Amino acid sequence: MDKKGLIEWSSNGNPRKINYADDRIGKKAQDIWDFKDPLYPIYPTQKNEELLHFIIKASSSIDSIVLDCFAGSGTTLKAANHLGRKWIGIDQSELAIKTIKENLKSEGLFATEYDYITL
Repeated sequence: MDKKGLIEWSSNGNPRKINYADDRIGKKAQDIWDFKDPLYPIYPTQKNEELLHFIIKASSSIDSIVLDCFAGSGTTLKAANHLGRKWIGIDQSELAIKTIKENLKSEGLFATEYDYITL
């Protein structure tokens, strides 16, 4: 690989494989993403669900588990579920937990009171 010019040597002698953008398989993401914030967010930091679909599809596969450590409104969890991923959501805010439960319940994703753990 080194003879083919596919290795870059750092200043301290560590080799790194060069990955050219043209050699990548799949759709190439642009540098600028044009996603609007939700019109009427149910939580202050809620993200656009289309944006989350884009990120989840680009960074995971069907058999992946999506972890959202600041789950807020639960929108990432909904997006992960829609895309066939398993998911884990964490938040310490009581408002967030209430919002997540309501948001997921509307999708039929929060069937019982035992689907979450309070620490």
